Amino acid sequence: MWAHLNLHLDPEDPAYSDPLRRVMARLGDYAALIVEPLKARLIDATLVRATNQRIEVRLTTATRHLLLVIAPEADLAHEVFFLRSLAAYDLPAPRLIAYDLSCVNVPFTYAIETYPGSLTLDRINDATLMRIAGRQTGRMLRRVHRIEAPGYGAPTPTGRWSARTWREALAGWLEQRSFDDRAEAVLGADITSALRAATLDHPTLACTQPRVLHGAVEPARIVVTVGESVQLEGLVQPAQPVGGDPLFDLAYALASRQSAAFRRGVMEGYEMAGTLTAEQHTRIDRLRLLIDVAQALEEGDPAVLAGLPAAVMARLEALGEGIVNRATVSQ
Repeated sequence: MWAHLNLHLDPEDPAYSDPLRRVMARLGDYAALIVEPLKARLIDATLVRATNQRIEVRLTTATRHLLLVIAPEADLAHEVFFLRSLAAYDLPAPRLIAYDLSCVNVPFTYAIETYPGSLTLDRINDATLMRIAGRQTGRMLRRVHRIEAPGYGAPTPTGRWSARTWREALAGWLEQRSFDDRAEAVLGADITSALRAATLDHPTLACTQPRVLHGAVEPARIVVTVGESVQLEGLVQPAQPVGGDPLFDLAYALASRQSAAFRRGVMEGYEMAGTLTAEQHTRIDRLRLLIDVAQALEEGDPAVLAGLPAAVMARLEALGEGIVNRATVSQ
């Protein structure tokens, strides 16, 4: 039942981390240890995903699917918090069946969730359906963002929150992506400094009441069903931060790499419950700039990176921020 899940990954492949290799080598043994005490009558177990950050195993019974989620490197405290928060308000997302953040019985954190389905929005190419799903996503986000969070960033497995302020949570998000070193290498010190002043350090980005966030709103993390139209089934795979400024979620959904149809739909849906203020739109613009640059640096496309300094300067100017001397940029 479980032995086929034990996989020995290529030790020479740099794409695989050591924690992932260790877990995958005994995945079937670990899965049996986790699942068998639940007394679920399984008929199949299928590996769905195996990355350095996340392993997913679909567990099949005679009547339904469940999903075993394992974090080989970090932890799942943020995901448990997000799913519990949405369940309390009956919002569409997977439901937790069981979880363990202690690492006592197995050397990683895990959760067993209801299986959300396999069709994610990024697999739909129809712009009309994308916009409709985006609109549903925007409406749902507005409801999620009404829920107060007890802290900024994400909870740890012990329940403490990772940041004292929203700025600290944003700084942690950037640090996970090696933002400072990458930005200075591509943009130079002057543009990087101007970018930080207009985003991370700007006073308008302060957030005094953290709200529940998804942390990575994009089509690949939105499960849908498609018939005559499209129906949102839930947001999946939340990412840190899950507590902070709700406009971060909007800025992420409106990032430049998302399709125009999705971006338009999200804003239409979000503003159905009330139009955002000019100040909120400006905050979204600043957060979106930060997210766009972080994603471009992380993806490392040479063609994009070549034009990034000029693009950042243009967007800073559009925000009314002072720009370094253009001669510095051209050198």
